[in-house]
Amino acid sequence: MTREELITWATANGWQLDRFGHLHKVEQEGLRHYRLKLSRVAARFETKTAHGWVRVRSAYFKDLSIAPDDKLAGMKF
Repeated sequence: MTREELITWATANGWQLDRFGHLHKVEQEGLRHYRLKLSRVAARFETKTAHGWVRVRSAYFKDLSIAPDDKLAGMKF
């Protein structure tokens, strides 16, 4: 998967691109904030806590894919 393919999939599934090139999603009426932080070769899935952003999973773009149920697959702890 490429960075552009990930952005296309994410924006089609409710994620919004910010001015820094990262993807954000807010769920449960603003209680849960998620971010896909994108670098040149990898993506990090992070959640916002009281102490800032915490990395939950990450993967290189080459390891990512879209599962048959239209979910992102390939992220590791």
